[in-house]
Amino acid sequence: MMKRLSAALAALLLMAVPAMADVVRTVSTEYYQVDGLMPATIARNLRHDSPLTEGNKTYQANTRTDIRTTYEIKPEGGQCRITNVVVYIHLTYLYPRLKHSVDFKTRKWWSKLNRKLENHELIHGEISTKAAHEISDTLDRFPPRNCANVKKEVSAEIRRIMNRMRQDHIEYDRLTQHGLKQERNMGRYP
Repeated sequence: MMKRLSAALAALLLMAVPAMADVVRTVSTEYYQVDGLMPATIARNLRHDSPLTEGNKTYQANTRTDIRTTYEIKPEGGQCRITNVVVYIHLTYLYPRLKHSVDFKTRKWWSKLNRKLENHELIHGEISTKAAHEISDTLDRFPPRNCANVKKEVSAEIRRIMNRMRQDHIEYDRLTQHGLKQERNMGRYP
């Protein structure tokens, strides 16, 4: 019985792992220091001292996305086919970290705020990851093309997906007011 169970589990694991990874995802997390001992002071410092500014707006957390794609062009019968597609995505999450130890009540407030920030940013990461998979799937199904134009057409397709990803990020931030109204997400995004 135990041998059959082990064999069944091994078979399931082999089916779950793709033969070749078409999307390679890596993640890192960075922090910036926030000064203050009480929620009001910390909140003010988050608004004024955050390194995440865009014009006159300040954000408390951020997700940076770096997507790179490699592929080979294989000539076949006067046309070229895309092969060996690998999409590399690196996500860097940036969050605030308290500079000082704080009392229990402030720590509880801080934990709740951080969970909210993390939940918001993780969905940004999922939006980016979805785009990386879409690039991989699109290029894997890319029909043979004229060899003279294939690179330009592949670049245009990647650019189209990346532009839609950027618009999805903007729409998600608009919908949730950059995480302030995270409950507005209501399952629209992963």
